[in-house]
Amino acid sequence: MSAHCEELTPTVPRPHAPLLSRDQITAAALRQIDETGALSLPKLAATLNVSVSSIYHHFPSGREEVIEGIRGLLTREMAEPLDQTMDWREYTEQWARRYRSAFARHPHVVPLLTLQTVTAPETLAAYESLATVLRRAGFADEDLLHVVSVLDCFILGSALDASAPLDVWADSGDPESALSAAITATRTQPGDRSERSFEIGLRILLTGLADLIQ
Repeated sequence: MSAHCEELTPTVPRPHAPLLSRDQITAAALRQIDETGALSLPKLAATLNVSVSSIYHHFPSGREEVIEGIRGLLTREMAEPLDQTMDWREYTEQWARRYRSAFARHPHVVPLLTLQTVTAPETLAAYESLATVLRRAGFADEDLLHVVSVLDCFILGSALDASAPLDVWADSGDPESALSAAITATRTQPGDRSERSFEIGLRILLTGLADLIQ
């Protein structure tokens, strides 16, 4: 090629920043899960108008790593870190409410998160803070992981319940039925049924856990 031809060849500038980021991928993945209840990397790539290899470039471990990215994204939605000098009950109450609120907005992602080990740094940091407060309050090391697991199961279950039908149980209409009477009474209560159930459960749970403090 002559020097003259080289001068006529247009120069395409290289982009100054990546066209795709981890946050963009996780946000799009979360939207896909919200809409479909599942995560497909080929569909995610098509949504982002990139190749699947582009996703693997940012998430070398693939699907599981993307899900962990979502976990971290939801943890960041839990707002500023809580004050670890608070009483353990107050800290745990606020932590649980934030945790439930973040995951209740995205109930379809909960089953996917429970299938794999937590590795998201933001989420591990949040659990570390909770464990530190509980340990300082007097929970023994041999009980601590169980306490965190119980809280975790309760909160994630409540997050799923937030998307359940208003009437979880069919009303038989039997005037002698205790369940039917409870359904009728609950319908007349103000506010969100799931949230009321969460608050009752959280109060009972914290009262029971207090028995483990040494």
